[in-house]
Amino acid sequence: MAELIEVLFTSDSNENRASITAWDYRTGTNLMVYKGGGVVQQRAISLLRGHYVVAANSTKPLLHVWPFNSQQQVTHVRFVLPGRANAMSLSPDTHYLVAAIQENIYIWHLSSGKMLNTISKHFQPINCIRFDEDSHFVTAGQDGSVMVWNLTTVCARDDDNQTPVYTFTDHGLPVTDVHIGFGGIRAHMMTVSLDRTCKLYDLLTGIQLLNVVFAEALHSVVANTLETDVYVGTAEGNIYQFSIDGGPSKELNVEKEHSNIFKGHKQGTAVTCLAISIDARSLISGGQDEQVCIWDIGSRQLLRTIQHKGPVMNVRLRLSNPHIFKPENKPPRKFSKNLRRMLDPPEASDDEEIEVFVTKANANTDYDWYPMPKYPFDNRQNPSTSAASTTTAKNSSGAAVKTTDEEAAKEIERLRAEVQHLKLVNKQLFEVSTKQLLESKK
Repeated sequence: MAELIEVLFTSDSNENRASITAWDYRTGTNLMVYKGGGVVQQRAISLLRGHYVVAANSTKPLLHVWPFNSQQQVTHVRFVLPGRANAMSLSPDTHYLVAAIQENIYIWHLSSGKMLNTISKHFQPINCIRFDEDSHFVTAGQDGSVMVWNLTTVCARDDDNQTPVYTFTDHGLPVTDVHIGFGGIRAHMMTVSLDRTCKLYDLLTGIQLLNVVFAEALHSVVANTLETDVYVGTAEGNIYQFSIDGGPSKELNVEKEHSNIFKGHKQGTAVTCLAISIDARSLISGGQDEQVCIWDIGSRQLLRTIQHKGPVMNVRLRLSNPHIFKPENKPPRKFSKNLRRMLDPPEASDDEEIEVFVTKANANTDYDWYPMPKYPFDNRQNPSTSAASTTTAKNSSGAAVKTTDEEAAKEIERLRAEVQHLKLVNKQLFEVSTKQLLESKK
């Protein structure tokens, strides 16, 4: 069995070579190039298990889907959005897609393409969408607000429950990135903003635990698995590391002369995205200086750079088997229909139900009925009486007397005739209801 490796997926603002590239970041080897998707929007790459790469176009209202082992997109479905996506994310079970179009949130069931809900609670465009390990997702916007949502609740489309679990308005400028740790709703959440602060929240209680103030605007954030160390990328090209010691202090100031700084990106260019390896030994950063940098966290040494042709928009890590990129591997079919662009569209699919309500006010009984055959068992013996006589009769020894084969055959024939009669009734009811519905739409 081949050794599992962490695959690095990157994208930049130059679409001439590729939309997304997959790397073995330990060696700098190019594993796969995904083409034809244009420039991918920042924070809009999701990995559908180990089978597909899903990304949102930065200039068009499109989602692009590639199998892991193919440069070409899937062609049997076309994912057209109601507008250009600012951010996008898949739920942990990969069944649901959440995308932000301006200040609105759209939720789809991915395999069927059905739009489940739209929510509009932000006042300005949304910059980032993140899921926890469970059924909650977070949206952060240019209005400085961060909202925590329960996916199950919002998909139910109950008007009384279309409010976020928490709304945080502690940032004074646009929120640029969000990181959620492990533990579902019991996890910690970190947010960074152009207001030069990084804030730590407890998702279970909704309490802000820590406020870290920097001397530079912040663009990206990530933390190790234990959430003991946090890394933030700044607008000046620096990456700061600070520790969460769990002390009583609720505010921390980090100066420019901070000792734990990763320096390697060009000064004056923002570090736009960060990722950390599973073993917390390697840090990957992407910046507007068109470089992806791989760092050794222990020594803060720059191990390798991967040069790009434009400002880096995304970096994502995924643990995978390198054989998944071989062309003979066929991914499972996960998509059956295009994404719908409206709630409850008038055209209904074959597997959906139509409810027809006929009342006295709109009922029209002037329809031709199918000729009904005479009910074949009108003159039959009352089955309940017959059943009672056969099941309760006993012989002299007290044992129950069994029905004969002839009686059993008659009972079976009677039941078959009743089933046929009910089928005819059901067919007539359906046709009358359908005709009534169609005439009411004229």
